[in-house]
Amino acid sequence: MMSSIAQENVISPSKMKQRSRNKATKSMPSPIDSPPRIERNPLRESRDDVDVSSVRPSSSTPRRPNVVNSSLSRPQTTPRANNRSKLLTSDAYKDMNTAVVTEPPILKIMSPSENNEDSPRSKLQKKLFSNLRPPDPSLADLMDVLTDFDLTSHLRRVNACGAIKSLTLHKANQIPLARTKGVVPAITAVLCAVNATEEERTRCINALMHLCVPEENWKLVYMFPQTPEALARNMADKYPQIRYAACFATSFLAKKNRKEVIMNRLLMYAMARVLEVDKNGALDAMSAQDRKVFVGARLCVLKMILHLSKTKDVSTTLARTECIMSSLVSVAGTMELAANILCIAIMTNLTRHPDNAYYLVHSVPDLVTTFVSHVDSADAECKKCALYGLQNLSCASNCRQDLANLPDLLATVTKAAFRHDYPEQQVSALHTLKNLSDDPFNLVTMTNTPGCTATLLALANNDSTGGDSNKNFSASRVMAQYLACDTLATLSHWLLTLSTTRKSKDSGGGEGAGGKGGIDMGRRTFKQNTWDAWS
Repeated sequence: MMSSIAQENVISPSKMKQRSRNKATKSMPSPIDSPPRIERNPLRESRDDVDVSSVRPSSSTPRRPNVVNSSLSRPQTTPRANNRSKLLTSDAYKDMNTAVVTEPPILKIMSPSENNEDSPRSKLQKKLFSNLRPPDPSLADLMDVLTDFDLTSHLRRVNACGAIKSLTLHKANQIPLARTKGVVPAITAVLCAVNATEEERTRCINALMHLCVPEENWKLVYMFPQTPEALARNMADKYPQIRYAACFATSFLAKKNRKEVIMNRLLMYAMARVLEVDKNGALDAMSAQDRKVFVGARLCVLKMILHLSKTKDVSTTLARTECIMSSLVSVAGTMELAANILCIAIMTNLTRHPDNAYYLVHSVPDLVTTFVSHVDSADAECKKCALYGLQNLSCASNCRQDLANLPDLLATVTKAAFRHDYPEQQVSALHTLKNLSDDPFNLVTMTNTPGCTATLLALANNDSTGGDSNKNFSASRVMAQYLACDTLATLSHWLLTLSTTRKSKDSGGGEGAGGKGGIDMGRRTFKQNTWDAWS
């Protein structure tokens, strides 16, 4: 009897192949080949509808196993399992196929959206973009012309760029247009397009610059996805007007997006390229008008980086941006006076953060050398900034030996410490010498530097003070005298410590005031020793 039942349930191999071909042509997964999907279907209300007898083909009596065990066991493709697929109704078959087909796309779509919603930038974008108003029909048509590079003629697109520039030129339109859906994305689309012409980019970058002027737009305009890329592309443009407008617009947006601007590598590389202008020296070969615009763009970027360097939160990140630091060091001393002052001031501001000192001394090539060279600068402001930078770096205990051993540093600082006509520079130079003297290993280096000890002695014995009419100058003289005395006392302390720890063998070699001869090496004896002198 059992053999007859088994023969009735057996399906021939030819029918099995035909059934699998028919279901493959419908782009549906075969229930014959993958019966586990029926059991793991999350959209089914109950797993009891599935016949789990296919899991145990050798059993003579059908039994319903535990749900957990059935999920762990993997069914095999057997004649009994194949026969089960023939018993499925059309509705169950549709439900199963629907679950198999629709489940993976749901996972692929929901997972990235959840990750984007968790980021602070996406939350802020969602909050800001939810308040955008829809454009009117005429403005919508204008934006369609801007973004249609295939069906719109070049002349019509140039006219559309000019129209959007004229609209943004009026102050009354700048805030409403930035809050109109599609305006900023349309402008940035033209600026990021590879096939956009110079005329189109010139008009669109001016339109974007107009939108960046109001303070209310600084956060909103930068939040649009293509704005940083559009600014970075056009900051590195070869046309002077486009480069200047992009730099000017970025300088506005950086005031309220400091961290985002510093973390954007495209913007940082674009700024470095603007600072260097052209490594091939094309700045001297261009016309006077173009050169003036390029110099203005570089000055704009320097002011923007100076603003960023004054912020403590982004100081460490900016100091570790290699492209910016290498550009600042390379162009220092080669630019016009106004730009050179900004360049030295930026590097000085970066030394204000204690965590930057070791990195700037050991990981930024020629930074300290740049400071040393500008101590002898003809400009008083550059000289003062360079001395302030050296003073901050000398406060780090792990940098003092490297600074003291740097060629010409002690000699240059000593020379600045002796100049009474610049009180601020003199006090800063003396602070630097005092900080370097705190390291005992710098004792030999400082005493061997020509003029260092003599300058300190001269300032320590300088009792001349200014009149009552110049109290600030008199106070700086008093401070300089105090710092010189403090530095000499520190150097004397290291000499005394060295003399007490290096006792001669005749004194017994003991520690402290004792010893074999009872000589205290820490006290001065004022005793003269002679050689065979006649009394």
